Amino acid sequence: MPSPRLRTLAAFAVAALSAAALVSCAASADTSGDGPTEASVAVLDEFFAHLEKGESAEAAAMTSIDFPEEFIDEDFYAASAALPTDATVIDVKGSDEHSVTATVEYVLDDPENPMTATYKVKNTDGERRISWSNDSFGVINVGSPGRLVLNGEMEYPMSADAARVFLLPALYDFTYDDPTGTTQLDPDGTNEFTVAWPVDDQPSGADLPARVNVSTANVSVLAYVETDVTDAVDAQIEELQAACVAERLAGPSCPASVVEYDKPLVDPSSVQWLREPGYGVSGTDGIVEYSKGFTLRADGDSYPGHAVYEGTVTRDDDGVVTFTRK
Repeated sequence: MPSPRLRTLAAFAVAALSAAALVSCAASADTSGDGPTEASVAVLDEFFAHLEKGESAEAAAMTSIDFPEEFIDEDFYAASAALPTDATVIDVKGSDEHSVTATVEYVLDDPENPMTATYKVKNTDGERRISWSNDSFGVINVGSPGRLVLNGEMEYPMSADAARVFLLPALYDFTYDDPTGTTQLDPDGTNEFTVAWPVDDQPSGADLPARVNVSTANVSVLAYVETDVTDAVDAQIEELQAACVAERLAGPSCPASVVEYDKPLVDPSSVQWLREPGYGVSGTDGIVEYSKGFTLRADGDSYPGHAVYEGTVTRDDDGVVTFTRK
């Protein structure tokens, strides 16, 4: 589950959102042939009116979803990139007596490209409650040392399991934040994106970073270490190798297995570092590790164990990459 809320990112202003009533298509008394639907459409009218005004708790109370309090907090909801406006019911089927399924079109960030989502209004003993296809949305952050931040408040670290978030309809802000400074979601440095929820279909042409995948059920990220970072680390390891030879394979610049072998070096020009496969970058929550292994040959013989340089990698605000050996 997410860590306590951050309150560091500025919330998006919603004061200019109109409180205009929901514009519905004419709710036919027999649109689907099943029965009247006016009462259910009226419930949707009220629901989207609350959303447009940022009244998240009031809107949530009209649903059948058990929202955790943090997801319907008005400040959290207001921090969304956009709230639904100009909602219109464009299709409705069923009957007020039992349940009604309605397709609602509404504007998020782009009036030229409104979103659509399907909602169900179920009547239980005269009490109507709204739901949609999935009651929660999955946030998947596997293999990325950074944290995915939702609406500037909810943090999702690297985890083997998807985190479940319970969201009202809106366009939500996501930011990828890596404390090591070594990974990102797109080669151009973009680590921010938005996700609409719920929608019948996520836009195929959505402007998402390269390492982000969004479906109607979840968002997943897999950040990567940039080539310039690994190049910088490789250069530092080469300096360590040269220093190790200067220390006659017995000094602090050498891998532990080389020092422990304790074989005096006769001819420095005979030293060969033969790269071994199976090493490289690995990530855990908040940490990037890098390892590089070699078979070491010197004075005509091979050392029995692999010579491995391993440690953590960070990059500071000035772009300087530091390899810290274990």
